[in-house]
Amino acid sequence: VRGVDLSEVYSENVVAKILQVAQKGLKQQAPLPTYPESVPQTGPNAGRYEHREADFWTCGFFPGSIYALLERAVKFPRASDVPEQYRTQISNHLLDLGRHWSVAINNMSSRTDTHDMGFIVQPSLQSDYELTGNAESLKSVVNAAYALASRYDGRVKAIRSWDVAINYRYSITDMETNFLVIIDSMCNLDLLYYVGHNQNDQSLIDMATQHADTVMAAILRDNYSSYHLVNFNPSTGVPQAKMTNQGWRDESTWSRGQAWSIMGFAQTYKWTKDVKYLRTAIKCAEYFLDRLKESEGKHHHPFVPAWDFNAPQDNPEEPLRDVSAGVIAANGLFLIHQALQSLSTGTVEGVPADKNYLDYALRLVGETLDMALDRDFAAFEASELTKAVNGTCPEVVEEMKLRESGFDAILRHSTANNNEDAHKRYWDHGLVYAEYFLLEFGNKLLRAGLL
Repeated sequence: VRGVDLSEVYSENVVAKILQVAQKGLKQQAPLPTYPESVPQTGPNAGRYEHREADFWTCGFFPGSIYALLERAVKFPRASDVPEQYRTQISNHLLDLGRHWSVAINNMSSRTDTHDMGFIVQPSLQSDYELTGNAESLKSVVNAAYALASRYDGRVKAIRSWDVAINYRYSITDMETNFLVIIDSMCNLDLLYYVGHNQNDQSLIDMATQHADTVMAAILRDNYSSYHLVNFNPSTGVPQAKMTNQGWRDESTWSRGQAWSIMGFAQTYKWTKDVKYLRTAIKCAEYFLDRLKESEGKHHHPFVPAWDFNAPQDNPEEPLRDVSAGVIAANGLFLIHQALQSLSTGTVEGVPADKNYLDYALRLVGETLDMALDRDFAAFEASELTKAVNGTCPEVVEEMKLRESGFDAILRHSTANNNEDAHKRYWDHGLVYAEYFLLEFGNKLLRAGLL
């Protein structure tokens, strides 16, 4: 696409790597107790997914990756570079795996203790409903939206993101005097819009839109960079502190948070068609892109973002990156591109008229693949297996097997949390949502007919 080699997004390797991890889940009875989250690049567990408890906020992304591949297999069978003789077998296997990995997701679809219900249910259960018509999956998606809506507070005009925020610097635990909202919350609004329209419930739609307005007013700075975390006074709705939990400093710009803002406001525009959200998404994107451009000539692959745009680097020529921030931002940039394509003028007042956000999205993903793609590829291999036919005549048939990779993730060099006060600080690893949003970006291109 436009001179960028994206073949690895659709390669045999990505299917085989997801399968090599997914098939291990079949050894356990569902619901699975843990889900893949990060892949260390060094240490005793190097190359293998480290799991988190099933109710951790990232649980939806690995089954989401299975369903992203299933969507390709069902709707775009020529898009995946897998052996033709295995395509039907792989498609059926992906659905079985997706259902197995989704049992725990179904079971937790009415949780009211987290705002991450969109991240938890949409990648797998919404996809399952849309691809197969599974009514149980739709019911769980609907349940999740109403569970999320239960966290809305009319005084703050927002959805509570976290019940508590605890690290070595602060301990915020009293929900009567604190109301925590994070920039990531913008990307869970899509669930409210989807179910609001599906169920003809305007209240869900209104909550989502009001939350977006609150985030716009309180979490975005004047230059459209973003705070990570804002603590509101729940009685008055007034912000009482603006801080970070995963970035470098309270006043710095954590790159993944900025990526969430791009995608979240672009999604909000998609549903509302109110141009102020598109304008906001573009201005958030402009900030992100400007910070990337500052790195041109300073180090290689400048469009693979540093983990925080303001954090000092021990080695400026080799900064600590967050690949996940780049691929999330690419998804948001693509949504902006589509939105601008749908406008009769092709532009929005007050934002640059000469930008092609598709080109920027492609550059982000292209540089990510060039720098961060793990080169220990997985693949399918056939072995001859002799079977008896009708109990008498032997026949030699092919049995599909995997040649596994020594590294479970498709991409390296993400950073989940490098805040110096974090209880769990980990960086420079494979990360499950970097995988999902890479595959989802590839599917966006397919849906748009660009490949």
